Amino acid sequence: MTVCSTAFTTLAKAQAKALGHPDLPLVVIPHPFGLRRREEVCAMAQSCVDEIARLVTREGKP
Repeated sequence: MTVCSTAFTTLAKAQAKALGHPDLPLVVIPHPFGLRRREEVCAMAQSCVDEIARLVTREGKP
């Protein structure tokens, strides 16, 4: 699994494919990330937790 921002989704997919993992799951967060306040970053992280847990435990795997 890879976590990336919206600005790097295309690059993440291309890299995964080039490295032999075309179906590597992506968790995408809004871009830009570095300019956000701490509270915003915490909210973004919280919104991703369920998706990351699902992917890590492979509940989402076909």
